Amino acid sequence: SLVSGINAELRYGQRAVLTGPNGCGKTTLLRTLAGRLAPVAGVCRVGAGVKAGYMTQEQEEFAPGENALTALKRVSGFAETEARTFLHRYLFSGDEVFTPVEALSFGQRSRLSLACLVAQGCNLLLLDEPLNHLDLPSRDQFEKALASFEGTLLVVTHDRYFIQRAATHLWEMRGGGLTTREM
Repeated sequence: SLVSGINAELRYGQRAVLTGPNGCGKTTLLRTLAGRLAPVAGVCRVGAGVKAGYMTQEQEEFAPGENALTALKRVSGFAETEARTFLHRYLFSGDEVFTPVEALSFGQRSRLSLACLVAQGCNLLLLDEPLNHLDLPSRDQFEKALASFEGTLLVVTHDRYFIQRAATHLWEMRGGGLTTREM
């Protein structure tokens, strides 16, 4: 059952984690905030100057045959040197930038998705279970890549370790409602 009567605010620089049981509407809320779904009722407002970037669980945004470098250049307009420098901040070094996306690990694709969103100027990242399918070293690398992001985050995850280390706020969907609290 989806929640109703949501009245929540996320301010610049906050890092909120959205939790709740499966099927309660977490992904629907992210899609609504990203502008991919119209609100079922009421209004969803995003502040002036906010550019939302949405990272799905499936990471379907890459074209066949792309590598990290061509994917980033396609979405950012960066020249090659600038793109390689940018990818280095997301833990892609040397010739890794030429690895076809299909051959990247799930963790590498997650970091590439993150880099592409930030390179497009997104200052609100809506991340739908970005840690699923990642082993512990990949989770650590993803967190390191995310740590350099200065904008606002709303992350769907059940990962208690990530919540303790990264969240400034906790949003909980329970019993048809949403509660928010500072960590």
